[in-house]
Amino acid sequence: KISGLQPVNEALLYNDVYLIVLYAVRTPPHIVISVSGKIFTLTVKGTTIDAQLSSLLKLIKQRNIETVFVKLSVPPLFTIEQLMDEIRKYTLAYPRVDVGIATCLAPVKDFCTSVYDTETRKVNFIYELLPKLYEQKVISSCYQMNLENHLSYNSFCIKKYSMFDIHEGIRKTQEITMV
Repeated sequence: KISGLQPVNEALLYNDVYLIVLYAVRTPPHIVISVSGKIFTLTVKGTTIDAQLSSLLKLIKQRNIETVFVKLSVPPLFTIEQLMDEIRKYTLAYPRVDVGIATCLAPVKDFCTSVYDTETRKVNFIYELLPKLYEQKVISSCYQMNLENHLSYNSFCIKKYSMFDIHEGIRKTQEITMV
């Protein structure tokens, strides 16, 4: 459950670190990290590093994609450039999202372990990672786009899903990208 969701102020997204939950109402959602207006993610097509957040926001608006933006605190020992280096390194550590290789959550888990010292060995899903980040007081605020019809008292519940659901999502996406 993500509480206290506010409508996003896009200008804020170009600073700091955000965990972005794209297609938040789908099973499974897609996970992206944004650091100071640059996005990093792992997909079936491979890695995306240093892409423009503005392009993603444009896509979210055009396609009305339900999205959650979870603002993560910047640890005092890190500069924004160092955080970008960390997420870049962890995203590039994987060739692509694929069954038996990695999910889009893999580089995010590695980043959270490295930067926030979050215990992620037993974390396989975003709904398992978020409570750990809340517990560590790493999450400072949460925003949403296109989720108004799915909120209850400014809260949103991510549907629980399984590794089978992730593998099915990967398989379907691979079929679409091969066409």
